[in-house]
Amino acid sequence: MGQFDEYIYTLPKDYHEWGSTYASPRAYFRGVESIWGARLNMGFSAVLREHVAQFPHIHHAVEEYYWFLGTDLTRIFDFDAEIEFWFGEDPDALEKFTITSPTLVRIPPGFWHGPINYKRIGKPVTFSSMYFDGESSKICRRVHPDGRVDYPYLYTNQKRCTFDKTKACVYCGRCFERTHGRSSEGETTYFNHPKLAFTNAWIEKLLTSPPAPRSGKYDQYIFTFTPEYHQWGDTFASPRAKFRGVTQMPGVKFFGGFSVVMGPNVMEVPHFHHANEEYLWFTGANIENIFDFDAEIEISLGWDPDNMRTITITEPTVVRVPPNLWHCPINFKRIGKPVGFLPVYPDGDWSKIIRQKDENGENEYVYEAASLRRCVYDGSKQCVYCGKCFTDK
Repeated sequence: MGQFDEYIYTLPKDYHEWGSTYASPRAYFRGVESIWGARLNMGFSAVLREHVAQFPHIHHAVEEYYWFLGTDLTRIFDFDAEIEFWFGEDPDALEKFTITSPTLVRIPPGFWHGPINYKRIGKPVTFSSMYFDGESSKICRRVHPDGRVDYPYLYTNQKRCTFDKTKACVYCGRCFERTHGRSSEGETTYFNHPKLAFTNAWIEKLLTSPPAPRSGKYDQYIFTFTPEYHQWGDTFASPRAKFRGVTQMPGVKFFGGFSVVMGPNVMEVPHFHHANEEYLWFTGANIENIFDFDAEIEISLGWDPDNMRTITITEPTVVRVPPNLWHCPINFKRIGKPVGFLPVYPDGDWSKIIRQKDENGENEYVYEAASLRRCVYDGSKQCVYCGKCFTDK
């Protein structure tokens, strides 16, 4: 076993039994089940058909983020769908949002969210839930016939397979009854589970009743991606879809976005994060076929910047970078097919600490943050790593 193998997770092919509603296999990173100590549950599904997913629920202490994107990451803004999503703090007055372009939704603790109604799918949609804890859970509301209310605690990583209790549940869909609703093509549009039957009436009411009036209060949690063009030439796909943390959404605890690598290049200098971990995703660039991967990538890791080890990646992988672990450069050595590169940083301002020489030739450590970095040509603007000042050198 290599020195840093505990931080390298080769994504397994996650096959399911949801029929043609989602592409199969999917790619999922399941927190502590994937890497002990990890504080991220996240995965990617390609939605192919209209259907209703999820039920209204909250998370009591953890933020979650929903992504809705095009599935071809080289053309991430090629989006043709209408998606309805219910959201709010009062479970009896949820507001409905309609998504028609690439979007990120921030879900703070205690906010009710769901269901998701994939009302129209003109082109396949990437859906990702990004949950910043090592074990995922959901809290729902159950109203009994006598008026009593309780809050079932559902879907923890302790959940076992219905058919084999020795295995963890991976939400393959086998135990769900496919009897609720059909599309014009005969596909199932809603999935029912015996243990979740109490949510059905609530979901049906939300789907068929007028939503609560839009207050504008929750608009701040909805981020619509805008095309971000760059000047890196053919090295990366353009435009990109980036989310730049607190500079775009005050109070947010996430910074990141896809860079789709089209050609060989070397990225970043050795650095570490003093109080945050980071997760580096390397996948195929089409979420419908996320395991279609043909590249050779090297990343350096080490607790000492003078003694780093090189890790080679040749298949879809997540690298967990704990606090104080030096990492980079990343050498995209060979690119046979485009690679989806996604750094997931669980803080609103991406920052790093680098080592450099001072005027006396001694080592010094310098803090850099995305929010502090200004455009070389216009100091009133934040740097967005467009590449112009690099190509002009």
